[in-house]
Amino acid sequence: MKKILLVEDEKLLKEMYKEKLVHAGFEVISASSAEQGLELIEKEEIDMVILDVLLPKENGIFFLKQQKNNPKISSIPVIVFSNYDDPDSRKQAEKCGVKAYLIKTNITPAELVGYVNKYL
Repeated sequence: MKKILLVEDEKLLKEMYKEKLVHAGFEVISASSAEQGLELIEKEEIDMVILDVLLPKENGIFFLKQQKNNPKISSIPVIVFSNYDDPDSRKQAEKCGVKAYLIKTNITPAELVGYVNKYL
């Protein structure tokens, strides 16, 4: 079973997407901050990360830069999943090698599962 790390601080959204991903056959662990996400990605065997950009304290771009600079976890694919559609953030995320930069309001939970399957 593929394991997904969902880094999302919005509790309701986290539960909704987690439920959809579990229903689709994935194991899901979640984090509410970039720091917590980095801690989990080091400890767990993660197959993919779904990452929000706007997080408390450090943001998703911080997470991506830390991940990219760590050879142990740098090859784990990341989908940015955020409502923050800032061109600079998008450019920085793409520079870090994200598989996709998806805007939450444009994507249904089922479509998100489709993207996860596509990039796994």
